[in-house]
Amino acid sequence: MRKVKVGTLWSPSLTKDLGKYGIYSQDAMDRILQYERSRVDREGGCFSGLLLTPEEKGGADKIKSLIEVLKNCTRLIDHLGWYDETSLCVLLTATEIEGANLFAKKVRDILDSRYQNGTYPHYTLELFRYPDEKHYKESGNNAEEKGIYKNNKLRIDTRLIKRLSRNMPAWKRLLDIFGSLFGLVVLAPLLALVALYIKIVSPGPVFYTSVRVGYKGQNFTFLKFRTMHVNNDQGMHSQHATNFITRSDIPMEKLDEQDPRIIPGGRILRKTCIDELPQLINILRGQMSLVGPRPCIPYEAESYLRWHAHRFNIVPGLTGLWQVSGKNKLTFREMIALDITYSRKMSLALDLKIIFLTMPAIIAMVGESVARRLFGDQKAYE
Repeated sequence: MRKVKVGTLWSPSLTKDLGKYGIYSQDAMDRILQYERSRVDREGGCFSGLLLTPEEKGGADKIKSLIEVLKNCTRLIDHLGWYDETSLCVLLTATEIEGANLFAKKVRDILDSRYQNGTYPHYTLELFRYPDEKHYKESGNNAEEKGIYKNNKLRIDTRLIKRLSRNMPAWKRLLDIFGSLFGLVVLAPLLALVALYIKIVSPGPVFYTSVRVGYKGQNFTFLKFRTMHVNNDQGMHSQHATNFITRSDIPMEKLDEQDPRIIPGGRILRKTCIDELPQLINILRGQMSLVGPRPCIPYEAESYLRWHAHRFNIVPGLTGLWQVSGKNKLTFREMIALDITYSRKMSLALDLKIIFLTMPAIIAMVGESVARRLFGDQKAYE
């Protein structure tokens, strides 16, 4: 195998990352794809790739022959490995889909010219591009110019972003199920009292529902106790959210203190986070987790930079690393950084630590709010 400098980025030794037939393992390719995605998200540009899937079990010799063809076609800056258990992947760094199409044609021509001697099995070629813009430049009606070889089954693969999203571990889902059920049972009297109170002080529904952006960028219906009057103007919050997303130097403080839309007692429910408790139902449904990034509103996501979308790699949560690390004192950029850090370091121990730190964090936040009201902003932070 040719020497590949990039191997040292993923582990202390290159051989540790090598899989079957001496090319990158599936885990190693996942890390390389994540690295390239992060680089593109921060610096701009794109990358493309080719998947080659043999359609028959040709044995080790035939697979090795396919690998040798791919090796001979790739550049030093490209990466060759296993995309999954059956498909080979060539990641083409800093390459547009047109360049990937030319690469695919080169591979196809070599394989087709040598197929007659029985060395190479039937195969399927697929292309992917990141970021996936869902459309590619087309010229004329020639299938090859569109990047789709009909006879040889070359098509565009759009599964990459979903692949790079981290699957929820079984332990995390079990923790969510037991934790949400326990919370709903133990807190049932409190939930009933809050619901009755909202009905008394403000006409309208007990729950506030809205669309939020969750795992893999999928929308879901988000539940909260209603703490605002019905039919209020969302423009104020939209502008506020845009300000802390586009500016990196302002803390993510809520509008609660001066927001006229909040019902009597609503500030207390919001400050103590009691209004968030109905999200235990979202957790039981699998739409959220006990621990994870807070789900954002679609109009907030529209203002995100590309690298911000890494927070959608995992299921959103009721609490998270941001909540126990300063919350409203932090900037939006700091929140995103904490969300991405959690997605990479997620573990049972970290989840339990965040859960146990959440209540002290809420108590501290309430204490600061009370001190601010009694003594003013300066005294609250002395």
